[in-house]
Amino acid sequence: MKRLSIFVALFILATPLFSIEVGGHITEDTIWSPENNPYLVIDDVYVDENVTLTILPGTIVKFNAAPLYNSSCIDDYFVYYNGTNVAKMLWVDGRVSANGTENEPITFTRMQDSLYYHWGIVYLREQAELSSFKYCDFEYSALMLIVLGIIPRGAISIYNESVIVVNCNFIDNLCGVFIDRPTQNIIIKNNLFYNIENLPPNVMYSTGGIDISASPHGESSSILIAENIFNETIANYAPLIIAGAPADVVNNQFYEGGICAWMDSEAASYFYDNRFINCNTGIDGDGPTDSLYIKKNHFVNGYDGVDINYAYIEISDNYFEGCTLYTGPHCSGRVYNNFVNGGRIRTPGYLEVFNNISTNSVGTGLIVSSMGSYFNNNSSINNSYAIGSSGIIHYNNCIIIGNNELTEHSIIGSFYFRNCILDFELPPECIDAGGNIWVDSLSADSLFVDFQNGDFHLIEGSLAIDAGFDTTGYYCPFDLDYNTRVGDGDEDGNAIIDIGPYEFASPQLGGICGTVYQTENGEPLDYVLLKINNQPGEFEFSDSAGYFEFRLPAGVYDIYASRVFYDDVIVEDIEVIEGDFTEVEIPMTTTLVGIDEQPFQPSEISDLNIYNYPNPVHSSTTISFTIPRDITEAELKIYNIKGQLVKQFLPEINNQTRVIDFVWNGKDDSGKPVCSGIYFYRLKVGDKVIDTKKCLVLR
Repeated sequence: MKRLSIFVALFILATPLFSIEVGGHITEDTIWSPENNPYLVIDDVYVDENVTLTILPGTIVKFNAAPLYNSSCIDDYFVYYNGTNVAKMLWVDGRVSANGTENEPITFTRMQDSLYYHWGIVYLREQAELSSFKYCDFEYSALMLIVLGIIPRGAISIYNESVIVVNCNFIDNLCGVFIDRPTQNIIIKNNLFYNIENLPPNVMYSTGGIDISASPHGESSSILIAENIFNETIANYAPLIIAGAPADVVNNQFYEGGICAWMDSEAASYFYDNRFINCNTGIDGDGPTDSLYIKKNHFVNGYDGVDINYAYIEISDNYFEGCTLYTGPHCSGRVYNNFVNGGRIRTPGYLEVFNNISTNSVGTGLIVSSMGSYFNNNSSINNSYAIGSSGIIHYNNCIIIGNNELTEHSIIGSFYFRNCILDFELPPECIDAGGNIWVDSLSADSLFVDFQNGDFHLIEGSLAIDAGFDTTGYYCPFDLDYNTRVGDGDEDGNAIIDIGPYEFASPQLGGICGTVYQTENGEPLDYVLLKINNQPGEFEFSDSAGYFEFRLPAGVYDIYASRVFYDDVIVEDIEVIEGDFTEVEIPMTTTLVGIDEQPFQPSEISDLNIYNYPNPVHSSTTISFTIPRDITEAELKIYNIKGQLVKQFLPEINNQTRVIDFVWNGKDDSGKPVCSGIYFYRLKVGDKVIDTKKCLVLR
């Protein structure tokens, strides 16, 4: 009796007072609730086809785990053999809706709180339906060998076509999200990927982040990876591996580990507005890769910001601080409008290289090694070595001054300098092709706005103004600031291209700007890929407010818009007048039909018949709408083209007031008149956005 009571006491101490053990097949729609916390997965859980498992906010799911010791990651508890394994998992043939909240996340973790113990995976098989994971915490997952050739190794292992993963934390997993097999619509947004200390030191394969091994599937859309933080402290591989389907990687932050992009795909991948901090390599394309477009990223410290060896590439508008821009000899494409401070621009291969600056490098500023390469309007300033090259190289309209030495190694080949500004004598191996300007070190201050502090814009009277080689036919129509090339900087009536990446006193290009919004609710749509005339290199992404902007020469253009879970849109025949912006709005309709993702339909309330008159607006306009009798709250907001709130109106509603007229005097909430342009007014009734209309203000 005494022994029994001791056993019972120990059992109570070791077991949660309120919990439910789960395992086996879920054959009908099921809800897991925090009232039963924690759910103890003592055997694999299977969500059968056409069945939905809904996990409510605050729910805790604990899986039976096993120790992970050997470097091969293959042992009896990681092998799914004869329908069983020791480290348990969630096997999904149907659908999972695991949508927590910021204050009540859903937790997936291990039962045994022991160092180096890991559970299996959430395995979304090919036939699984759209599943969503929002505000979930995933801890201590490993991998599972299902059959030979199928080794899902992410806390969320995606083998189906459509998944949403947003606002989740992935801590101490071998891999956070693993994607294999066909893909159609996958979004991974605003998640944290972080490894601290709970992976065994001898584990050979660990990313902790995202691994895309999926092969492209027909006309599959790109995977959207946006607003994530990759804080990798012990990963053996890059925290983001793209080795299959294309991806749109937008506005992420990478610390210590970057991206491996080794796609064998005809589709392009885009890397836009990301931050890479202290990464040994920010974007690494060491294997056979197709098209990579790298734009508006920041690379700070580390070694190589970009290191691409086999690809068609376009690298533009990036900032490198203390790291190198490198492209290998098997690359082709364009490298332009990049600023490299404290690193090198190394671009062997058949590339167009123009409008770049390399400064303050302890190595070589500009390096090229190929036959027949043209370097147009670049600058190598204040580096240890100015250039390092071999082959037949043409330097046109370049500024190469303030460097300690011309080159670190012997010059091999033929170097042609034409219309360059130089502060060194050309050695016999170099060829003076004419038009060069020689200066001394004291003349540098008279060339630029602030030579000492790295502002290399041309100053009035600079020798570089209207002194370039006429590259009509192959120069780019814009400079590093997207000012117009070519301008008449010295106002002598003869417009000639300037030397260097900046054009003096030249107007900025005009272009196209606007907002992308959702037709279902009028809300701005973020991270839409927009391409001019469907040219992959002429692209931008809409920002978090749905706003976008292209700088373009005068002409007529089409915009192609695409995003996961939305139908593609083409806006045709947009005219750009020189120096002006043409404003457009792009509506996009969702294809998403799934649990808790149904778009709200205005017909559920009624036709509110919202409009304004007059339109265009010169001084004031009346916005009119009708309120159904069962509605007691309404809100009207006015936004500018950038999605910024301008005016808010809260009408008083009573049983007698059904038709609301709001007179807008064209002023913002602070009483200041708004500028001319397109504005949107948006009606919200209760907790639903009903409709969005636009008006044009003309002053």
